[in-house]
Amino acid sequence: MDATIDIRRRDLEVVSALQFDGRMPMAALAERLGISVYAATESYRRLTSAGVMSVVPVVNPLSLSDYCQVIVGLRINGERGEAIARLKSMPQVTYVVRALGDADIIAEAVVYTSAAMDRFLKSDLRRLPGLERMQVFSCAKLILDDHNVSVVNRMLKACGGRAMLGKRDANVGADVPVTVLGERMAETFNALQEDGRASYASIGASLGVTHAAVRGRVKRLEDAGVMRVMATVSPMRLGRFSQAFIGLAVRPPYELDVERLLGVDEVTYVMSGVGLGGADYLVEAIADDDDALWHAVDRSIRSLDGVTQIWWATTVGVEKESYWLEPPVEAARLAEG
Repeated sequence: MDATIDIRRRDLEVVSALQFDGRMPMAALAERLGISVYAATESYRRLTSAGVMSVVPVVNPLSLSDYCQVIVGLRINGERGEAIARLKSMPQVTYVVRALGDADIIAEAVVYTSAAMDRFLKSDLRRLPGLERMQVFSCAKLILDDHNVSVVNRMLKACGGRAMLGKRDANVGADVPVTVLGERMAETFNALQEDGRASYASIGASLGVTHAAVRGRVKRLEDAGVMRVMATVSPMRLGRFSQAFIGLAVRPPYELDVERLLGVDEVTYVMSGVGLGGADYLVEAIADDDDALWHAVDRSIRSLDGVTQIWWATTVGVEKESYWLEPPVEAARLAEG
C-alpha cells in the first residue's frame, strides 16, 4: 500500500475547502478556515508535494458529445509491470489500478469517437504483454462520482471538523444536457490539468490566447455544469483505506434502488452500463478498513432488492489518475472565445 503522511484536521479542512472551490485564493481559504495564510499555504504544499492532493478540473466524459468511456479488467500472465507502464503511457487511459480478484489491473479509458474506441480495444489493449483475459465494461450513464469527497468528509467527522461539500454536490456532469466540446475548450481543459490553480494569464500564454479568453472558456464549462475545478485526493495516501470495485447484476425488471445505493456512505462511484460478465452497474466502495468494507458490501449493497454480485476486485494501489481529454478531431461547434 502507498505510504501515507501525517494528516491533521487542518489539512482535511484545507482539502474540503478546495473541493468546494479549487481556485479559492489562499487569503480567502485562510479566512474561511480561521487560520493564517502561512498555515494554509504550508498545509497546501504538504498535501500536494506528497501526492495526497491535486487541484484539477474534473468532468464526466459521458456528458460530452462523441466521447466514449470504458472500464476494463485485465488478467496478465507473468510480470505485470510492463503492462502497467504501457497503460500509463497511453494518454487516453485515465485511470490505472493494481488489483486482486477478478482482475490484476483495472483501467479506464476515454476516447473521442466510437471508431477510436474500437481501435483502443482491438489494437492497443490486445498488444499488452502477457494479456491473458480482457473484460470490458461499456459505460452508459454516470450515476455518481464524488471524487472522494465522502472519504474526506468521513475523516473530518471523526476529528470534529466541518465539511464544505456534500457527496452529491461533487457529482459533476451526471445530470446535464450533452455538450459538444470544441477543440479550444478541450485544450483549455487539458492545460489546467497541470495545475488547476494556475493563473489564466499563464494558461493563456501557453495556448497563445488572452487571459480573458481562458476565463471565458472556463466560465462556459462551469456554467454548463460540465466542469468543476476542485481538489482531488488519493485515499491510499490519505489513510489506510480499503477500496474495491464491485460488478452488480440486477434481476428483472432491472430496477435498482439507486437512492439506497447512493445513501451507502462507502459508495463513491456508480456507473451504469454493461459488461464484466453481465454486470449492469459498476460500483466503487472505499471503507475505513477491510472489515468495514465487508460490512458495507454485504449488508448495504448486496442486500438491495434484485441485486447479485458477479464481479469483484480489491484495489492494491493507484498507478495513474487523470482527467485528460483527447481533443476533438472536428471543428468546434460551440461558440468559443
